[in-house]
Formats: sequence, structure tokens, C-alpha cells
Amino acid sequence: MFRRSVLCLSGLCLGWLFVSGVVMGQDVTHLKLQPDRLRHAREAERQAIAASDSLQLAEAWYLYGKTYVFAGDYQTSQRYFLKSMRILESRGDSDDLARIYVRLSENEGRLGRENDALRYANLSMQMAQRIQSDKELVRAYGAIGRAWENLWKKQPSAANRMQFKNSLVYYRKQEALCYKLKDSLGIAEATLQLGTLFTQARDPQAIPYLEKALSLFVLLHENRLRTNVMLHLAAAYLEFGKQQMAFQTLLKAEQLYNANRVDEYDTRLDLEKEFVRYYQTTGQWKEAFDHVKKQSELEKIGLLSDRDGKIAQLNVAYESEKKEALIRARNRELALSAQTLHTQQRFTLATSTLFIVTAGMSVVFFRLYRKNQRISRRNETLVREQNHRVKNNLQVISSLLNLQSRRLSDEAARTAVAESLLRVQSMAIVHRRLYDGGQLAEVNLSEFIQELVESVLKTYGHYTVQTSFDIDDISLSADKAVPLGLILNELTTNACKYAFPHSAGPRFSVVCYRKHAHLTFIVKDNGPGLAGSELNDSMPGLAAGSHSPENGSFGMQLIQAQARQLRGTHKFRSDGGVLFTLEFTI
Repeated sequence: MFRRSVLCLSGLCLGWLFVSGVVMGQDVTHLKLQPDRLRHAREAERQAIAASDSLQLAEAWYLYGKTYVFAGDYQTSQRYFLKSMRILESRGDSDDLARIYVRLSENEGRLGRENDALRYANLSMQMAQRIQSDKELVRAYGAIGRAWENLWKKQPSAANRMQFKNSLVYYRKQEALCYKLKDSLGIAEATLQLGTLFTQARDPQAIPYLEKALSLFVLLHENRLRTNVMLHLAAAYLEFGKQQMAFQTLLKAEQLYNANRVDEYDTRLDLEKEFVRYYQTTGQWKEAFDHVKKQSELEKIGLLSDRDGKIAQLNVAYESEKKEALIRARNRELALSAQTLHTQQRFTLATSTLFIVTAGMSVVFFRLYRKNQRISRRNETLVREQNHRVKNNLQVISSLLNLQSRRLSDEAARTAVAESLLRVQSMAIVHRRLYDGGQLAEVNLSEFIQELVESVLKTYGHYTVQTSFDIDDISLSADKAVPLGLILNELTTNACKYAFPHSAGPRFSVVCYRKHAHLTFIVKDNGPGLAGSELNDSMPGLAAGSHSPENGSFGMQLIQAQARQLRGTHKFRSDGGVLFTLEFTI
């Protein structure tokens, strides 16, 4: 009877505060987003977009989802998790997809949709079993256990005892697997969940389990999770009449929460709820009312947000897109069938002999067309695979050169290896763009040139160089893009070594334009200029202190060799710096 009156008082207080908040027009605010987490998610998203990497973008959206979970904004969190799921589902089974299903299950449970939570948790378990990942299976067992626990807590009666048993079975499975894997953190979490379940069932085993979980989290230095365990332990102490121990545990939990700046919505809300329960149980109504007000402010976040509708719209939109794609595919098939039928009808009007001949030829040509299509698709796959393999091999070579340069003590040798590394990277950029781009055998010259120049400048640490690019929209074949990239790499490297150190405001420009079938390529820096016939064995004469362009250095030999491969003409001259001009036919 006392417990029922306490709950009624709490409900009245919450109802009064909620109504007063609505009437006064107070704004609903979530807990502050944790800046480090938000910054990390934004950086991951920026890198994914820059690299056109859908898998990395899925990870960035997953990080956004976690960030909003900690702030209690489950609507926004679920939106990001669903966006991540859509990408990962298109790529097939993976650890990441199993992890996303668990996160979706947790959010559905927080929003009171236990059946959806159970569905996502089962999807995670099936995924973990297919990919044979024990780590993801541990998470899935925990998610299924929580879903069954939430279903049981809605009506913890004898009729629903099977739901309690199901929850206990999956928590036990999680615990056993963690012991098998010797996963200390997993064991601690499984022990916590069992202790919480026993508290709900008023089973005295709850306190030993929760005390064991707390000691494990202390040993693991998991302060954020330790705060959560202390809240559950305080709830168990209250349940079994140990009010003083409950109060001391709550105070320690609050101190730990504030000291570690956890700033997590669920933890903050649970902390206020347990304080309310303690003060109500001990008859301290003023203190209980103060914490009820704090609790209500947090709960208004959930009460005043239209989460169900918006998240349902996301699911509907996802399903609608899949259905629309299927309809479009069927419409294309119907249109093709209708066109074929119309053609056949026109030929039918001709003589029967002509119809037979035409029909026979149509069958032959159709089969040839299908065969050519298969060959084209196979060739496209082979070309992409070839570019991918070349790109990977070049990256391996780059890694080997980088490792070798670290082992060299001779500075000249290290410089030579570093320059070779840049040359390999210039070729790698070409093949990466061939593999990632929409065109299989051509590279967009403007994007390629800018990326190559910025890569060399970054390698040499020239971040303040003023660059300018005036490049026509030109697509260049791989056999011409590679030589041109090597030439540009040599010119940029030389400018970094000899031009920029002698200039207060270093500038570097690239101009490239096409006239009919001829391409003109111009590179200019604002260094001291050519040094006449003065010799230097390291690079072609592009800046003061270097040798003449006619010199036989390796850099000049490479430029000349690549120009000959392009069947072009080139020249150097001083013009307020070094000006290089190359003309060839494309």
C-alpha cells in the first residue's frame, strides 16, 4: 500500500511539472553533445566524403548515432543508425552490420518498441552466427536478453514467466561465451545484466551479482560503466530494505558521474529516479520532490519529441525506396518487352518468308548482343580489377620504400628513396582514380594534377605555397596520364627543394589547355630561376643553384624520357622563376 501511494505521488508530481512546462512554453533541450565525440564523427564524415568511401561514411554515421544516444536524442540517433545500416546491408554480411543491428535494438527498447527491439537483436544474432564472430554473438545475446527483459517488465506476472526465462537464458549464454573468450569486460557486463534482472524479479541473488560486477568494473577502470553499476546496486539495496547502503552508493555514483563528466542522458535520468525512490522510501518528501523536478525536466525530452512518427517515416521511406526501385526495374522490363512486341508486329505484316528470315536473324543478333554484353561486363570487371591490383601493388611498393628510407642513415640515400617514393605515389594516384572513377581508362586531368601537386607539397611540408590551377576539362588516357604525372612530380619536387626556400612568398602554377588535338602543359614557380650551366647532380636546372636543363641528372633524364614517350616537345626558360612548357598530341 505504501509503495502504491509513493508511485501515485511521483506520477502526480511528474504530471504537474509536465503540464506546467507545456503551458509556460519552455523549450525542450537535450543534454549537451560531447564535443570530442561530435568532432570525431564530423572528421570521419569529411574524410569519407573526400575519399568517396561509402564504408567509411557508414562508420561516420554510426559515430553520429552513438553521439546522439549519449545526449538522449534517440530520434536523431536512430536516423543516423538507419542510414549506416542501409549502406552496410548493400555490402553483405559483416561485423559492422551486426553491431548496427544491436544499436538499433537498444534504441527501439528505449522508445518502448520491444518487439522491434527483439527483431533487430535476432537479426544481429543470425548475422554473428553466419560470419562466425563470437564478439558480435556476445553483443547479440545481450541485446536479445534485454529485449525479453523489457517485454517481461511490462507485465511481470506468472503468465509472462516465459519471457523472464528467455531473458535469463540469453544472459547466461552471454556470460558463458565471455568466460570462454576470457573477455573480462564482457563478463562484467553480463554479470551486471543478470544482477539487474534478479533485482526486477526480487531475487536475493541480485546483490552478490551486482557487487561482483562493480568490483570487476573497478579493476578494469571503467568509470562510466562503474557509475551505471552503482545505480543498479543502489536499486537492489532499496529493493531488499538496505536504505543506508543504497544512499551511500547513490552519493558515490553521483560523485563519480560528476568527476568523470559522463554527461550521458540515460545515466543522468536513472540517477534522478533512484534518488526519488530513496527519498520516497525513507519519507523525505521535500528532497524527493526536488529530484522529481529534475527527473521531469529530463523526461520531457522524450515526452515532447515526436520520435515515433519521424522514425517510422524513415523506415517507410527506406521500404518505399526499395519498392520504387523494384517498380522501375519492372517498368523497364515491360517497356523493353513492349518495344520487342511492336517490332515483331511490324515484321509480321510483311511476307511470311521475310518474317521467318527476319525472326531468325533477330534471334541470332539478340544472342550476339547478350554475348557482347556479358563480354563487356566481364572486360569492365577485369579492367577494374587490373587497376585495383596495380594500385595495391604501387601502395605496397610505397610502403616498402618508406620502410627502407627509415633504415637508411645516409641522407643522400634517404633523399633518393623519398623522391622515388613520390614517383611511385604519382603513378598510384593515376590508378586509384582509374579504379574509383566512373571512367575505366581515363583520368580527369584537373583533379589528378591538383591532388598530385598538393601531395608533393604536403610531403615536403610547404603548406603556405600559393598554388593556382588553370586546367581545361580534359580526360586523359592512362598511358598519357602516367608520364605527365611523373613529369609534374619532378617539377614540383624540384620547386620544393630549390625554388620555395629562396622565396618569401612562394607561388606555383599549372596551366593546361587543349587546342584541337594538341595539349599544352605549362608549369611555373617564382624561384630564383635557372642557373645557366652551373652543375648539380640532384635535379634538372629549374631554380637558382641548380644545373642547366641540358644536364644529365636523373630527374632531367626522367623528364626527357617521359616527354619522348608522349611524343612531345618541351623546354625550360627563366621568367621570374622557372617556366616549363610541354606540348604533345592527344
